[in-house]
Amino acid sequence: MCGLVGWIGSDASTRAGAVAYARDLMVSRGPDDAGIWHDDHACMGFRRLSILDLSIAGHQPMLSVDSRLTLVFNGEIYNFRELRKLLENEYTFRSHTDTEVLLHGYRAWGWEGLLDRIDGMFAIALWDANMQQLHLARHRFGKKPLFYAQTNLGFAFASTLEALRSLAGLNEVDLAAVDAFLVYQAVPAPLTFFRGASALLPAHALTYSLETRDLSVERYWDVAVRPLERIDESEAIDHVDHLLRTAVRRRLIADVPVGAFLSGGIDSGLVTSMMAQEGTVETVTLGFAEAAFDERVYARQVAARWGLRTHETVLNVETLVEQLPRILSQVGQPHADVSLVATDAVAAAAHEHFTVVLNGDGGDEVFGGYARPVVARAAAQVRRIVPGPLRATFRRFPCGGPGPMRKLGLLLRAASQPPESTAIYTRGLRGVRAQAYAPAFWDTVAQIDPDALYRKAWAHLDQAEDAERALYLDLTTYLPDQLLSKMDTATMAHSLEARSPLLDRALVEFGMRLPITLKLKHYRTKYLLKRLAERYLPHDVIYRRKQGFVIPLAAWLRGRLLPYVEAAFRHQSFVSREWLLADFLSELLTRFKAGDDAVAGTLWTVFVLAIWAALLDGELNASDSLDALLTG
Repeated sequence: MCGLVGWIGSDASTRAGAVAYARDLMVSRGPDDAGIWHDDHACMGFRRLSILDLSIAGHQPMLSVDSRLTLVFNGEIYNFRELRKLLENEYTFRSHTDTEVLLHGYRAWGWEGLLDRIDGMFAIALWDANMQQLHLARHRFGKKPLFYAQTNLGFAFASTLEALRSLAGLNEVDLAAVDAFLVYQAVPAPLTFFRGASALLPAHALTYSLETRDLSVERYWDVAVRPLERIDESEAIDHVDHLLRTAVRRRLIADVPVGAFLSGGIDSGLVTSMMAQEGTVETVTLGFAEAAFDERVYARQVAARWGLRTHETVLNVETLVEQLPRILSQVGQPHADVSLVATDAVAAAAHEHFTVVLNGDGGDEVFGGYARPVVARAAAQVRRIVPGPLRATFRRFPCGGPGPMRKLGLLLRAASQPPESTAIYTRGLRGVRAQAYAPAFWDTVAQIDPDALYRKAWAHLDQAEDAERALYLDLTTYLPDQLLSKMDTATMAHSLEARSPLLDRALVEFGMRLPITLKLKHYRTKYLLKRLAERYLPHDVIYRRKQGFVIPLAAWLRGRLLPYVEAAFRHQSFVSREWLLADFLSELLTRFKAGDDAVAGTLWTVFVLAIWAALLDGELNASDSLDALLTG
């Protein structure tokens, strides 16, 4: 993992100092080496976290022998050895890095051919001096970030928003992005929190011409969801087993220590068990003093079964008090997924033991680990059976209470609505925008459809079943914008490279084509992956209620964090922006203090935004504790 930054423009030769400054804002992404290169039209900087070929031969920016091509690359290409063998007869290699394979691969196959062949996680920037063109590409599922901005003076790009803003001088907040954050709890690509800055979408490539200043962005890959016609359950399980084992084996290649995050769930347990079959494995597990959130007992069962060397760390609320400004600021824009805090803590612990960590990201999105695809499938069946006028009456069916009646109510409500509504993830302030937003802010964003991102992903697969569309929606929206951005930010903050075997290209392409009747058999989440897990994991780990990687949010907000929440809501940096109505904030706090835990997520979302307002004004620094809010 590394950090890249660059500038394309006629003044590039004078930009070396600015590029170097922006580069060094990303030192945690690459503490082992720093490089910079420029000619009259391009300037590129790089911070390196050495993983493969630790010698100076892996230094970046990397140039071709004739200096035509200059490359900076963040990530890993897992099939680089196979690609190298195809190139060795025509090209001379000076290193053992995957970076050099990209350089020669571009010459041999062109830009599109290179992207089609590589398998890994990556953000790539390649300058072709002969063509006077810059090429950018981002990983198929969005594992690695890549931001860019076109200005009157030139074109800037970087691995982080902080570096991009420094280089391109971008400071104005985009109100559409504020609205998007409040709806999604993260800013979805291609939006960013700052006007003029864009995030390159996953599976997209960008080409910028210096001569014409034309900019083109195109999708270079998409996952097919056409179900395989003939495959039985045992055959599917065997093939997923083979593909996942191959993916794990590829991700163990490194010249530095490799370990794993072990949460106590199915996905990380599967990855870790397959690692253990390749050799000795070290893992890190996060726990809580609050028993209801502590999954260490399950992680210990997996560790005992495979003889893992385990390290445990405990997260408490005092860590949030001391470090929340740093944790939030390192994202570069507001991000309210509460698991960001937990991921930062486990990454900090892992950094003490290894440099590369494997995790279980992707299992839920590919194999149906969330309720939404199950509900979408069941609701589709109800729609086929029950006439429309009768379905309309289902909207009045109560959804409160515990157990089966609540599930029935949710199903009937879903069946009474259009299919795409079933898969929409209601969170943040999505349902209360008109009541929560201050008048001027509401006037600016009222015409924005808060569900546009979901509707676009849903419509993209117009021939697929509803459950398949729901899976695709999660894979292309929630996963990259919220989960993968959180994982990259938290691990890179501690100079740790995170690899995700369950997001292996071949595994995802196969998994997304498995019939829904297999993946969600008997309307059970992640049915097929659980059957595979039976080969490797204890029964109690597989067949327990899904926990999620979360913190005791409501208890911490109602206790130790409450004075900071109230101070942040009163802080002049937040109040002066007039994004949210004071009455709404007061009512939100009143409901929460009265015991309504259902609004804890909304409260946290607004708290994150308020902290960011103070960070933007310099009233709060990343190095401060939350105590600084009490004196602000």
